[in-house]
Amino acid sequence: MIELRQEIPDELSQPLEDWFCELTRSPWMLYHEGPGKPHYVMGYFETQIEADAAWENLRSAFKRLPLKYGQNELADRDWKEAYKEHLKPWNHGNLHWVPSWLRGKHTVPADAAVIWFDAGLAFGTGDHPTTRLCAMRLMDHLATHPAVDTSVTDAGCGSGILALSAARLGCQKVDGFDRDPEAVRVSLDNLRENGFPETAVRFSHMGLEEGLRWTGQADVVLANIISDVLCIYGDNLLASVKPGGVLALSGILATEQAAVRMHFETKAKATWGSLQSDGRVMGEWSDVALFRPLKI
Repeated sequence: MIELRQEIPDELSQPLEDWFCELTRSPWMLYHEGPGKPHYVMGYFETQIEADAAWENLRSAFKRLPLKYGQNELADRDWKEAYKEHLKPWNHGNLHWVPSWLRGKHTVPADAAVIWFDAGLAFGTGDHPTTRLCAMRLMDHLATHPAVDTSVTDAGCGSGILALSAARLGCQKVDGFDRDPEAVRVSLDNLRENGFPETAVRFSHMGLEEGLRWTGQADVVLANIISDVLCIYGDNLLASVKPGGVLALSGILATEQAAVRMHFETKAKATWGSLQSDGRVMGEWSDVALFRPLKI
């Protein structure tokens, strides 16, 4: 196994992430330890030929990438362990996300709502701020609304971790969809890994427009997708929220939050009549929440 790891200019981080999100299956990921530290593009390939070809293809789209790249050769076990090292348990209130290989090793409270997960090649490990921001919005809603009466849509479900969290917290109608078939496969694996019945969450392979028609309106709509795509499908997303519900948008860089919020507020006022909204920031990332008023 070849691990490709190359430092990149900070300003290439977002364009590369947007590019990777457009790929149905991708060997690439971006890595950043925190503010003031460098960004890296990383990829994992079976052979040197595959790594060279992939880097050449990436450089054809991003001319500022260097001609040569750094690399390490990993034994199969080393690759598996390196993948696991990036994923750590996380919790917010009573909701706990724990990598599945830590069963029996990581202690959680007896009454905790626990999701054991393995994201595989799908996005949504629970380690990214955008996923956590969406989970926090879900829990905010459930703090004031009965879970049994709350319907949830996970648009762009990735590993299914948000949809599964909704089901674990007691929501009775939960739907998730993704345009990547690998994401749907991983979501179904995680559904079974957590001991849910097949009917607990509906997962489907669909894009945004089709998926939102399939789910119908929900009380909580979670969309952890890059901001450009969110804005393109703004009308569809707003129409998918029940009166009294919340649309939680994430996948938004903190520097883009104000523009995304203004875009959605303008559309929401035209279609909903009035609204409340707010935004949160977690590191370099952010969310926008729009609260649809109840009809009188």
